Parts: sequence; C-alpha cells; structure tokens
Amino acid sequence: MTDWTRVERAVYRVRQHYRYTYSGPVWDLRQRLVMIPRDSFRDQRVLAYDLDVRGTEGDHLVSWERDQFGNRVAKVIANRVPQAVDFEATFRVERVRADGPLVEPVPWEGKGPQLYLDTTALTQPDARIERAARGIADETRDRHLRAQLAHEWATRSIRYQYGVTGYTTPAAMALHLGRGVCQDYAHILLSLMRLLGVPCRYVSGHLLGEGAPHAWVEALLPCDDATQVEVIAYDPTHGRKTRMDYLTVAVGRDFGDVSPTSGTFSGPALGKLSASKKAEIVELRESPAEAVA
Repeated sequence: MTDWTRVERAVYRVRQHYRYTYSGPVWDLRQRLVMIPRDSFRDQRVLAYDLDVRGTEGDHLVSWERDQFGNRVAKVIANRVPQAVDFEATFRVERVRADGPLVEPVPWEGKGPQLYLDTTALTQPDARIERAARGIADETRDRHLRAQLAHEWATRSIRYQYGVTGYTTPAAMALHLGRGVCQDYAHILLSLMRLLGVPCRYVSGHLLGEGAPHAWVEALLPCDDATQVEVIAYDPTHGRKTRMDYLTVAVGRDFGDVSPTSGTFSGPALGKLSASKKAEIVELRESPAEAVA
C-alpha cells in the first residue's frame, strides 16, 4: 500500500478507450474528445501521448485545439464508419510533489470569477442545497472554512451507487434520488460552493486502477495578489482532499465542459458506447521513512 504523503515523484501510464458500435453504417461523423491532458498543469507534466482512431472507412481528419479553459481537445471528422469506431488515448504523465499551498494565475483572465460562480444546468441548486448554504454562511464568513464545510456536507449528501444517474443528471436530481457517482458528488459540491461565494471548477481525471474516469472539485480562493488564486482540491466521493495519485485531464464549470467524448453522425443507425480505462504507476520515488528511535 503506497503512503501518498511520502511520494515525491511519480510517473503514470494511462490508457483510455471508447468504442461506438452502430447498428448500421453511419457517415459524417464528427467527434469531440477530451481525453489527453494539457502539456503542463501545476505539478503535472505530460511526457508523451498518442490518440489512435480506428474503424473509419477511408481517411479521417484529427485536429487539435484549446478550449476556453485551456484543455487539450481533439476534433475527429470521418466520412463513413461501416460498423464501429474506436478512440484510444494513451499518455504518460509525471507528477512532482509541490509542498505548501497550490497557487496558480487566475483562470478566468478578463472574464472575472463569475465564470466559476454562476450556476449551470447541472449545478442548479434546490431548496435543500440552499438551506445547507445558509447554514454554512451563518456559521462562518471565511471562504476556506466555507469550502471545507461544503465538502463535508456534499460527501454525506448521497450514497455511491452506479447506474442510478447519468452524465446529464443535475445535482438536485441526484440529491433527490439519494444515490450517484463521482460526477454527482462533484456537481452537488459545485452547487453548494457557488452559493457560498466560493469560485470553483469541475475536474475530470483518473485514479489508479481500471474502470471509469474520476471527477472532483477545485475551490479557487483569491489571494491578496489579485492575479493569483489558491487552489484546494476536494474529492467528495471519497471524502478527502486529492493526493499525488490524482491525474487531471481537464477542468471546466461542470461535466458538460469536459465530457471525454461527444459528437454527432448522420444515418438511421443506433449507436452503443462501451469504454475501458487503466491507470498504473511506472515510476515512484518516496521520501525516506523517519528513523524509529
């Protein structure tokens, strides 16, 4: 078992695969993929990456761009897919421990913090979230403590259960159902923090092992220097702050901004999506254990 408090440097290898299988041929496929991290993100650096597209008939076009949040986005255009199309991203990423508060330039540039304070369709609060916000607001005016209390509330708000909610389930619906997965926990926490005046963003990424991508939340607390924010990352699904084994792929206002795969096609066929992921350690360096007297 890795003691993540002692990890100074780690290199990870991630493979993420999506397959769309169609009931018949489709054409004019246009896909947006957010599967590979930007070159550098605070203490994280991409060492190598590749995107493989398979199953198209004839040539397909892959182009790259940055979205408004700085995420790396691939755009895929294919004339025809006879049966199935595969998108497989692989990358190696390095994290080097950075002690002390995490500080970065303000991520909203000329738009102001309202970009991360406004509610979205997926983070619209209901009466229960509004009551929770009033209770926390009455308890403290300190934004650090408000963020921590909001995280604790979101962690308790639902129980983890796969298959009850979907990617388009709003925070209020997940709360009503009382069940959900990581993106639901994240949307609930975003909704609550924004009511409390804490700028915050949705993070899509990976934890070690197989399964699905993971999601968590970053509070963006303005520093005395107006050009910087302190970033505190909370994982309400596991009830903890993030560690060295969290790998960031993309950030946005909610899941809709960072969906790993989305797109359109023409034709009468129906499509079915399947996915797999594996994230593993390639290199690991830990600080020496303290000598026992």
